[in-house]
Amino acid sequence: MCGTKEREKTIKAVSIGGICANLAFAAGKFIAGSISGSIAITGDAINNATDSISSIVTLTGYVASKRRPTHKHPLGYGRLEYLSALIVALIVLLAGIECLTSSIDRLRNPSTVTFSLLPAVIIIVTILGKVALFVINTIAGKRIHSEALMASGKDALSDILTSALTLLAAATSHLTKIPIDGIAGIVVSLFIFAAAISSISETSSAIMGERPDRETVDNIRAIIATHPPLKGGYDIMLHSYGPERIIGTCNVEVPSDAVAEKIFDAMTDAQKEINEKMGIMLTFGLYAVNDFLIDVKKMKKEVLETLKKYNSHVLSIHAFHIHYDRKLVHFDVVVDFTVKNRTHLAKELTNVLKEVFPEFTFEFNIDPEYD
Repeated sequence: MCGTKEREKTIKAVSIGGICANLAFAAGKFIAGSISGSIAITGDAINNATDSISSIVTLTGYVASKRRPTHKHPLGYGRLEYLSALIVALIVLLAGIECLTSSIDRLRNPSTVTFSLLPAVIIIVTILGKVALFVINTIAGKRIHSEALMASGKDALSDILTSALTLLAAATSHLTKIPIDGIAGIVVSLFIFAAAISSISETSSAIMGERPDRETVDNIRAIIATHPPLKGGYDIMLHSYGPERIIGTCNVEVPSDAVAEKIFDAMTDAQKEINEKMGIMLTFGLYAVNDFLIDVKKMKKEVLETLKKYNSHVLSIHAFHIHYDRKLVHFDVVVDFTVKNRTHLAKELTNVLKEVFPEFTFEFNIDPEYD
């Protein structure tokens, strides 16, 4: 994750650049639309004008998200970035509706489109400018983890396609009596809708909370592995309070005979390293295991094989510990998200294990595959 100052500088620079560029594009296309009388070009100009508003919303949302944490919101206001990205997507959707309405009206009331060199040059220049905006917003958005910038990048890509279509329609409309201009306007509006819906879907997913990606999980586990006696890294759940504030929980295993002070030191060091390298503040949960013993390791393997053989939804087990004095076995079972009734499954698995290992009592949790 890039530094906070670099991220702030990037968002401000890209947003201000987008505002200026889109205002210029909108003005140029309004001129081109007025000269040619093309509803498709005018609709494209409206779309560019809304892009400027989108950039303003992106910038405003970022500035608002930088407010200091308060008593009511102790984790800050970072999620306002996601809300601003959602607002951007809704603005784009409204632009699509406006374009569609105007285009349908043009189909009902066709008019002549006069196309000349100046409108063509204006549109070609705006297409090249949109290519630059697409590249800049996409690269910057991915690098600094900004949903709003990536949404603007998708919108710019949609604009490239719609502007090219608009240019083609305006240039060929005089060759036929078919109302190509109105048809092109409808297609333009569909491109706008597609970009808006895609952005709404992705931003809503981020707001709802997403599964951590495999690279992040692997990196967390790799760091944990360098801090013995910690091992594993299970049930990893990350919560984003904005791209610059991610907190989460992670369960680790330690040998049941490990010294508490060493466990504490290892957790502290792992927590610090993960925060410094990944920008994630983790709280650890602890499993005391004795699967370093040969008999326990053997039984753990047999239990997993038994469960997988009985039910294909079982993925793995962890936190395995045998209390020999009570003949009690503790562990967690990880299953995929297709399992609907975990309580029923737990009863079935318990019965199966009792048949195979009648001398033991089993107590286990069934966890969905969080990571």
